[in-house]
Amino acid sequence: MSKFKNTVSIIILIFGVFFTSVASANGCQPKNIIYLIGDGMGVAQITAARFEKGPLNFERFKILGLHMTSSNNNEVTDSAAAGTALATGHLTNNGVVGLSPDGEPVKNLMEYAREKGKATGIVVTATLAHATPAAFSSHVKSRYHYDDIALQQAKAGFDVMVGGGSSNLYPKSFPGSRRRDEVHVLDIMRNAMPVVFKFEHLEKVRGNRFSAIFSKGHMPLASERNFTLGQLVEKAIETLNKKKDGFVLMVEGSQIDLRGHANDSKGIISETLDFDTAIKAALDFAERDGNTLVVVTADHETSGLALDNKKTFKNGKVVAPHFASDDHTASMVPVFAYGPGAEIFGGVYKINELGKKVIDFVR
Repeated sequence: MSKFKNTVSIIILIFGVFFTSVASANGCQPKNIIYLIGDGMGVAQITAARFEKGPLNFERFKILGLHMTSSNNNEVTDSAAAGTALATGHLTNNGVVGLSPDGEPVKNLMEYAREKGKATGIVVTATLAHATPAAFSSHVKSRYHYDDIALQQAKAGFDVMVGGGSSNLYPKSFPGSRRRDEVHVLDIMRNAMPVVFKFEHLEKVRGNRFSAIFSKGHMPLASERNFTLGQLVEKAIETLNKKKDGFVLMVEGSQIDLRGHANDSKGIISETLDFDTAIKAALDFAERDGNTLVVVTADHETSGLALDNKKTFKNGKVVAPHFASDDHTASMVPVFAYGPGAEIFGGVYKINELGKKVIDFVR
């Protein structure tokens, strides 16, 4: 009888903890959510950036977790499947955007947010039609269906869209266009909001909606720009915060991944530090606002970066790390959280479970 009572007590305790955590998440409704994704960013990438610059804004977080990045059909995910998991809370197959493994559309965070009357925005350093922003804005069978992705993005109802990829917006007959049809996506965007093409023109944007397209393809590397990702995030927040029902903003430091594929340690560090400026902008706003949840993570790790011996360092800086790969790895990646509901992001879980946690705050 004693063993039975102990078993019942343990079961009650477990369910009590479970329902308490669920209740705390459901009972806490931050007005705003800023979701920052460092594409290809693992713990080693952050560590290398820390050696380069010293204390980072990453260190302002008190709640940390880890997530497993595997997709539905592969231990090593690609950015399309990972982005879909983060955006929808559903696992899918590599290469697929915004669809289940059976090809059914799955609702994303931004669609839930708009149903609640919130403003929505995307700020990335890749082309807007790239895998991660695509997962938050479209539903296609292949991440390479850029024509369909760009068109769906233009029609989705975003209040802010910032990134590269103007070549995906002009009709096929225009010089430099990458489209395979004559759809003028840029005209669709212009009918909905102001569109600017230079950072300097952003200061003239005064309304509650805008798009900024800074290049034909991916934006220039952080080291080649005269502005930071953080400055773009500040402008996005300023604009989105005009909505009385709050906003949801997704920010991607896209090119940490691209520099990882190139095994470019200097570039990885530079892009991670640029991403850190976005974290600063988000946290500074969240601290002032008091009702904003900030979640920072990665979709996967790229390159198997290792800081493994004395030759790696020179004068306290990372100069010659080792790379296990020029592609993605299956390593767990970190999660950082701040603000209302942040405590539920601690622990270890699957990548789609992270997506579900974020969506639950706006569902």
